[in-house]
Amino acid sequence: MKPLMSCPTRYQQAMIAYLQHTDRAEKQYELSSTKIPEAVVAAVGTTSDVFHYLTIGSGMGDSDILALIALRKRYRKIKATIIEPSPDMIAAFKENVRKEGPLLDDVDFLWNAMTLEDYMENEQPKQQFHCIFVVGVVSYLTDLTKCMKYLYKVLDKTGLIAITNGSDKNVFIQISRTYSNLMEGFSTPATEKLVAVFNEVGAHCTVSEMEAKVDIISCMQEDSQIGNLLLDLFTHVANFRETAPRDLVDDVIQFLTNPGLLVHRSNDKVTIRNSQRSEERRVGKECRSRWSPYH
Repeated sequence: MKPLMSCPTRYQQAMIAYLQHTDRAEKQYELSSTKIPEAVVAAVGTTSDVFHYLTIGSGMGDSDILALIALRKRYRKIKATIIEPSPDMIAAFKENVRKEGPLLDDVDFLWNAMTLEDYMENEQPKQQFHCIFVVGVVSYLTDLTKCMKYLYKVLDKTGLIAITNGSDKNVFIQISRTYSNLMEGFSTPATEKLVAVFNEVGAHCTVSEMEAKVDIISCMQEDSQIGNLLLDLFTHVANFRETAPRDLVDDVIQFLTNPGLLVHRSNDKVTIRNSQRSEERRVGKECRSRWSPYH
C-alpha cells in the first residue's frame, strides 16, 4: 500500500472530495473570518505599519484567505508567509488568491514549498509575526515540542497563535488508533500535550471543541470515485480500495459506521462525526486555543 502523502495530486483530489462532503466549511468560516481576526486586533491593536502573518500547512488557502481578507480591513499592509509542503496545494492557493482580486491587493505573499521543520532549519528567527495559523499539521510534526517552541519564539510579544487539530472524536484520530498499519506519518498528540508545551513557556491556553460532520455514503459504493477518494484520505493510503486486502477495506468501511462515529443514516446519506478542537489565541504570553481537523 502506498502512502497518500507520497502522491500530492491524489492527496489534493481527496482533500477536495472531503471538503465537498463535510459541513466543516460553514464552521470554519466564522473561525477564520471573524473570531481569529477579532482576537488578533484585540491583542495587537491597529497601529502596526506592517502586519506579519505566518501560516503553517495552508493547503489551498481556504482558511487563510478568509482571515487575510478580514485583517486587510484593519491593517494597511500585510506580509503573509506561507509554509505548505505540497507544490500542488500552493498552486491552488495562488489561484484562489488571484480569484479574490482587489480584496487581497495589499497583501504580499512569500511562498515556501516546505515543511515547518525544513523552514526552521533554513530560516533564522529574525521576523516576529503578529498572527501564526497552524492548520491541521500537528499530526505530522516529528518533534511537536521543538516546533511549538520555535513558533512561540517568532511570535510578536502581543501576537496570537491559532492551532487546528482533530479531537479524540475525530474520524482520522479514531482510525489511526484502531489500525496501526494505516495513517502512515500521522500521529495526533493529546490536547493535554499540546497545551502543556505552551504552559511550559508561560503561555495560557484555552481549548474549545467544534462539532463537524461528513457524509460518507459514497464510501459504501464500490464504483464511486468520491467514495474512493474519501477512503484514501481517511486511511492515508493512495487507492486504498484497490490496493488494500479486501477484508481490511470491508473492516474500515464497517468501522466508519460504528456508534462512536455515526450520527445519521438513511437511504441517501450516511453522516459521521468529525469533531474538531482549536487552539485560538495567545496574547503576549497567553495562548487561547481552538482546533479543526484539516485544511
